[in-house]
Amino acid sequence: MTTPAATGRSRHRALALLCAALALAAVLARADSFTISSDTSRTGDTYNGDTITLDLTTSTADVVTVQLANSQVSGRGLTIRSASGSTSSTRLSMSMASTTATQATIALSGAMPTNSDIRIVATTGTLTAAQSLFDFSGLSLDTNITIVVEDTAVTWPAGSASTGSVISFSTGSTAVGISNLAAIFVLHATATNGASVVSIDTQSSFPITNSAVLAVDYSRCESCTGALVSIRSPLTVDRSSLFRISHCTAVGTANGLLASAGSVAVDGKSLYLVADSQIELGDLFNFFTGLEDPTIPFPFTVSGGSTASFLNLAGPGTGIDAGSAIPSTNEGTSNVIGGGCVIGGTKLSEKVHYTDRGLNVTTVVNDQGADGSGTCANANCVPANTNAGTAASGSDPCTCRCISGVNPPSCTTVTDPTQTYNPNGKCSVPNCDTCDRLYPDSRCTRCNPDYVLTDTYQCEKPTPPPEPPCTVPYCDQCVSGNGDSCSVCRDGYNLSGGQCIANTNAAAGAHTAALAAAVCIAAAVHAL
Repeated sequence: MTTPAATGRSRHRALALLCAALALAAVLARADSFTISSDTSRTGDTYNGDTITLDLTTSTADVVTVQLANSQVSGRGLTIRSASGSTSSTRLSMSMASTTATQATIALSGAMPTNSDIRIVATTGTLTAAQSLFDFSGLSLDTNITIVVEDTAVTWPAGSASTGSVISFSTGSTAVGISNLAAIFVLHATATNGASVVSIDTQSSFPITNSAVLAVDYSRCESCTGALVSIRSPLTVDRSSLFRISHCTAVGTANGLLASAGSVAVDGKSLYLVADSQIELGDLFNFFTGLEDPTIPFPFTVSGGSTASFLNLAGPGTGIDAGSAIPSTNEGTSNVIGGGCVIGGTKLSEKVHYTDRGLNVTTVVNDQGADGSGTCANANCVPANTNAGTAASGSDPCTCRCISGVNPPSCTTVTDPTQTYNPNGKCSVPNCDTCDRLYPDSRCTRCNPDYVLTDTYQCEKPTPPPEPPCTVPYCDQCVSGNGDSCSVCRDGYNLSGGQCIANTNAAAGAHTAALAAAVCIAAAVHAL
């Protein structure tokens, strides 16, 4: 027969054990991690603090193919990194398609495997203030690595004083840069209420060197708090490399197309290109003044047979004083080209029109891209990889006459995704919102609402229906089936009515949780 005292002890024992389990779970919970070393295909994964490690050292295959689709990233986000010290001749072909990030960051960090092709397509993000969607802190790309971030749409809360970017480069554990046939292409990204599409702030020089590329194309800033591309580091573009901003638009903001707070050096038959872009308000550029003389911008030099081109730009102003010429130095063998720009409603057709607005051009081209002699000026071509221009033909626009073995449209050593991009292309896959740029008739990258992407890139109704995105600020996990009600808040926040409220003393909160666990364990032991 069970006595009341025994029953009481049992209840106390059960409550004590439950208390200990809950407290320890809160204190000790941590993200899962996994390693990719062979062909991998995953769909519908949920990431919250996970780390994907790329380790191809044991692979004997020529290429390892990785496909991640329909991923949900929340809370503590997702980190993708290369295994420390790993080397392999195996090529990595990786695709992340149709990813949804809710108040979370996707980080790529460290030295990516050589001979990699990483394509991140159709990512949608809803972020809190100051978060960036892709954090490339410490990302080092060296030796035939291409990352394409394509068809991305990110929204931040309106009116936030501090916001993040679609892609942010900052100082990390390794030197940041793009070198030796490596490239980052940002294609068709939209930032709404964010700081910028691309932000570079590495505290040291950001090199794009030896046939490397950084390109931002067909992108858009809506009500951004900064320029569409913001660079707060010295920028070096040399040895047959390319820096490009093209077909971009900034609306609802007076912060412009490009902000540059640091020296710019274009050398070794490289190309610095800003083209086919427009802003609604303010000035196109903000070239910050230098530290030694606050009235003169940081040095901007073009040398070694390189080209800097400013083509088909439209906006109320350039943002450059006539006495503060950009570029500041051209050593004579290089070319600074202007053409087709409309500033303050006035089309610039002569050299003096550009210099009066601070653009120190040496050549002005017509709407075809031909200079005063009628010869195509190769204004949007990497000089090291381009044959001499020929006479313009009829009314046809000039195109780059690339040497053998390089790629249009700008004659880059790496393959340029814009050559197969059609901003007005039609999508024919049923129930698909965005078709694959490479296979528009057969593959989808982002499905319509209520459909999910299959491993064959088709769209179908999920069974059971997917969990709705968790939209509660600072929430790690929402109530099942209700994305507006939180069940587990992040560290430093307390759960109240399905919402996460900041703990006024986060450190005390963590200490209290740990203390609670210890007290509960003691209670459990005593009850036993």
